[in-house]
Amino acid sequence: MKVFLNNKEICVGTRVTVMELLAGQNLHTSNVAVAVNNKVILQADWENFFLSEGDKVTVIAAAYGG
Repeated sequence: MKVFLNNKEICVGTRVTVMELLAGQNLHTSNVAVAVNNKVILQADWENFFLSEGDKVTVIAAAYGG
């Protein structure tokens, strides 16, 4: 199935969780926020939140500095 990760179309399996998507894209899971279709998904729910065809996933990483 196709989903959009930070506005980039990617192909993933048919039953993929947010956690599996992040791992499959080699994205670090610490200090990031994830939204699916503009709804924030709590990190505690990533392992049980399954994506659907055409979902728009936004991953935002915290930046440090001044």
